Amino acid sequence: MGVHSDLEQSILRTVLWFSQFSYPLTLFEIWKWLLKPERPYELAQVYVIVERSEWLNDQLEVENGFYALKGSGVKQLVEGRQDRFLDAERKFRVLRRAAHYFSLLPGVRAVAAGNTLAWWSTSQDSDIDLYVVTRPGHIWSTRFWLVLPFLLCGRRPTHGQPSSVQDPFCFSFFSTTQRLNFEELCLPRDYYMAFWVRSLVPVLDRDGSLATLQAENRWVSRSLPNAQPRTSHHRHEPYRVPSIPLQWSLTEPFFRSVQRNRLPVPLRELANLDSRVVVTDEMLKFHDNDRREQYRDTYESLLERYL
Repeated sequence: MGVHSDLEQSILRTVLWFSQFSYPLTLFEIWKWLLKPERPYELAQVYVIVERSEWLNDQLEVENGFYALKGSGVKQLVEGRQDRFLDAERKFRVLRRAAHYFSLLPGVRAVAAGNTLAWWSTSQDSDIDLYVVTRPGHIWSTRFWLVLPFLLCGRRPTHGQPSSVQDPFCFSFFSTTQRLNFEELCLPRDYYMAFWVRSLVPVLDRDGSLATLQAENRWVSRSLPNAQPRTSHHRHEPYRVPSIPLQWSLTEPFFRSVQRNRLPVPLRELANLDSRVVVTDEMLKFHDNDRREQYRDTYESLLERYL
């Protein structure tokens, strides 16, 4: 490893991480998502080293400005990324319409798109994955009123069962404004969580909760020093409408009881055993199919092979 510069190794590390997701990168994206460099680098330095490094040229191939591992079929990867981008754009239009409803609920302080949608890398079968920030003391009622219309309309995921539902809404992660630091949820060497935090795409943010979240998760910069948080874009924001007074603190125990009793057995069994499934009055996280460990192990196997 010592033969090659830190920047060369960091560039390859970044491409290796994204290779798991069939996601070729532009040079700007390589610079932005530069993984575990010893220090921050300028964008111009990335351009220069990729042009001049014989070692990187032996490891990477390029198609229309997108870089991937040599021999990975970069042309097909670029075409696949373009197709997934178009699907994600369609999903964002669906989400923006739904966000008008989100803004009616006073307990909803912020909503962001996450996972594949945050990377504009969805397929027709992908969920619309959302992270929701709620007012303290209203997490259960907020989840109830958010999920109910989509449940009644058949727009919820049917995990483990065949489904013809297109663009189901997955409300699998909630936290209150008092629980925005996620470092304690991290696994050892949890690269995925770092990428997840920085890639969140704001859809609704009433009071700057998503900016507060990014500020509180400063630990992300240890792995991704160049990755700045994404900001709100008018194409994703709903029209501001007055909230409907549906939520009162006195009703919170009722909504808690109803939803706890309806939790599927696998979620009940995993609840609060580790960071996959968290069920408290400050955080609701239902990631029973959490693949962070798998992604980490695959990535580290690639590191051993290439570095």
